[in-house]
Amino acid sequence: MLALTYLSYDFPTLSLQDSIQKGLKILHQSKQQNLAVLDGKKYVGNVTERMLLQCPHPDGKINQLLEDLAEYSLESEEDVLASLPWFEASGFSILPVTDEDGKFLGYLSSNAVAHLLLNNGFNSANGGILYIPFHSQRDSFSLIARLIEENNGLITRSLMIQNPKDDMGLPELIIQIQTDQFSAIMQSLERHSIHIEKAFHFGKNEIVDTARFDLLLKYLNP
Repeated sequence: MLALTYLSYDFPTLSLQDSIQKGLKILHQSKQQNLAVLDGKKYVGNVTERMLLQCPHPDGKINQLLEDLAEYSLESEEDVLASLPWFEASGFSILPVTDEDGKFLGYLSSNAVAHLLLNNGFNSANGGILYIPFHSQRDSFSLIARLIEENNGLITRSLMIQNPKDDMGLPELIIQIQTDQFSAIMQSLERHSIHIEKAFHFGKNEIVDTARFDLLLKYLNP
């Protein structure tokens, strides 16, 4: 289930050369929390109404926000289910989809993902996504990567995000893994005292964790 298969062209984009006021108007008309900003045909990030309203120079252009744009996106060849943590982390209902060179292709909507899950379940290519609370004095990315590789896993994407719900303010390491031995990888990590906060398992025989249903309910009841 590649993201490319579920592209939507129903939502507009913005240009770096568009004015702040035009951006606010189009965001309001689209009724979305975010829209993709393009430099020509290349995707450069997401802009939100809050960013535009807090802009120190409201008469300027969107390019003055270039360093502040939210970078949540998905590549067209990634599995649709790989979008779940990005939807959750961003709070967006649409995610920009690009090719491997960063060219904007369209959007993936959370409604499309929810519809897909309702009609097809959670089966996908083997692998999954792990959320790991990460403490730099306690945890080691090199150890995590080695344990994954020793269990025939391939890390296809990783991202560190700040988790506002964590009482200690720890960031979360999000790792997408391609493997036929996802459960073995989880067990190996936990044996080495690496705490797994959430696990999103792709595959035909997985036990679906309740967090995935929580996400689905969130999409259905925004």
